[in-house]
Amino acid sequence: MTEDLVLVLGNKNLSSWSLRPWLLLRHAGISFRERVVPFESQGWHDDIAALSPSRRVPVLHHGQLVVWDSLAICEYVADLFPDAQHWPAERTARAVARAVSAEMHSGFASMRRDLPMDVVARHPRRTMSRETEDDVVRVQQIWTECRGRAGDAGPFLFGRFSIADAMFAPVIWRFRTYDVPIADGARGYYETMLALPAMQEWERDAVAEVAASKAQAAADPRPAQPPDPQSAQHCYAVIFTSKRTSSTPEEYDATARAMVELAAKQPGFLGIESARGPDGVGITVSYWDSLEAIRSWKDVPAHAAVQARGKKTFYERYEVRVCTVDRGYKFPS
Repeated sequence: MTEDLVLVLGNKNLSSWSLRPWLLLRHAGISFRERVVPFESQGWHDDIAALSPSRRVPVLHHGQLVVWDSLAICEYVADLFPDAQHWPAERTARAVARAVSAEMHSGFASMRRDLPMDVVARHPRRTMSRETEDDVVRVQQIWTECRGRAGDAGPFLFGRFSIADAMFAPVIWRFRTYDVPIADGARGYYETMLALPAMQEWERDAVAEVAASKAQAAADPRPAQPPDPQSAQHCYAVIFTSKRTSSTPEEYDATARAMVELAAKQPGFLGIESARGPDGVGITVSYWDSLEAIRSWKDVPAHAAVQARGKKTFYERYEVRVCTVDRGYKFPS
């Protein structure tokens, strides 16, 4: 029954949605094959379009059946393996488990935006927005209340591991990465999840993934170049003006290089040029052959994750302008 289960994932370091069904399957000891489609891969859009109707990860293939969306995949796995009891057996507990899973699935927008999952990174504790702080409090309230109901039935939200634990697993990494304070009532659950063998396996894979990406960047450090003025006529330019914070210069430089390399692989990319002064003010201009290419680049998952991180960590402020390039010339010609 399981030999043709294939779970398609994004980068393990960044893809919170991918973690959820993967963790459910791995913790239960269910046999499946995983296929990682890295967000920065040159053919991401074409590859994922061929694998997922929503053009997003995760997606589960079971024979001819395709199931997308993390919660839908978890529900399908629960139906496929009823003996694994992926939902609590008792009706009241099962109803609450479904409610908190749905809340995690559809809510906490501010926390997702300000604390994007980045398993490997570590950021110093910072003051959160009121909305994100409310999200953090609510998550820990859920953990504390669910654990209070579970009592001695087991260390997870409803005693034994369930879909609810899989749904909240990415928050464990978010809280660790951004050094979020953990309330006493939630700390035991937080530490239980960090110690889970399947979570530790995911972390090892994320560390290896990031190391491989850095090694590849070091092996080919050539920066993308601005386009020739003649070939760049009648194209589009994205002008990104920013003021850097004073923190994490090494991480910023590595992230910036990775984003340039990723942009250079996107359809419609023509070139890029950048400069930054000692006061932290910089300007980067990237060139594209169409507005559609610019929109597609904005939505590349790894780029979107870095944009969210930039607001939290890298920039005091920035402005983005999109304009047309009608002509160009240079000296010397």
